[in-house]
Amino acid sequence: MNERRMIEVTGLLAAILLVLALPLWAAETTNISGTILALNKEAGTIVVGEVGPWRVKDGATEITPRTVAVTAGTEFKQVKRAAGAGPTGWVGEFVEVAIAPWELKKGDFVTVQVRHEGPRLTALTVAVSAVVEP
Repeated sequence: MNERRMIEVTGLLAAILLVLALPLWAAETTNISGTILALNKEAGTIVVGEVGPWRVKDGATEITPRTVAVTAGTEFKQVKRAAGAGPTGWVGEFVEVAIAPWELKKGDFVTVQVRHEGPRLTALTVAVSAVVEP
């Protein structure tokens, strides 16, 4: 095989590997955190007002609304401090407690683990932060 043909075959193999790897990149997961701006149980979506990356416009913090699809497989939980010692023995440690699906309300602060599926965000978990009363 001559050198030119070898370069062509190598380029073709690299292009095929890139095309095969694209779905893996498209399905990456990340977390978004913010306040729930809207809930639509019928449509299966929540809108989270995310602050970040930190941007200020006209002297006000810019909030980015993120619409997230909620599926039957989405896990809902609440994160709160243990009243006494938690599972690992630390007093006041953060613990996760399962909550019923859609036990959310506008204004709750959440962290949502999402999977990117093209332009769509799908929730894997929704963790509501509990407000600690003094």
